[in-house]
Amino acid sequence: MLRLAQSAAASSTPAFNTTLARELEALGPQHPALHPMLQSGLSQSSAVADEPVSICILGVDEDEGQIRARLGVVYAGVIAGCSCADDPTPVDSLTERCELLLDLDCASGSARLSLLDRC
Repeated sequence: MLRLAQSAAASSTPAFNTTLARELEALGPQHPALHPMLQSGLSQSSAVADEPVSICILGVDEDEGQIRARLGVVYAGVIAGCSCADDPTPVDSLTERCELLLDLDCASGSARLSLLDRC
């Protein structure tokens, strides 16, 4: 389970979108709640790179202390070679994008992410 205390505290304020994006970006691509979603969202590469993630809030719906947000995530994926000592393929990264759905309970700050779409 993911905890987003800052975002929950900023719910129903004009700062919510910015707070949510910054809090998720600060987790990084290897965070246990974010990494599986990013890995599933890969379309051109084989693994999520350990590079910064950029979050764009595409839409937010709030109802009785629950927030549902659509997120656009831009991140890097790695195309790796076979890892043989004589492999001439350099490790390279590509820009990946996916959309996630975030369900946030404003009272507890607990959140759940799910993959909406590989782009």
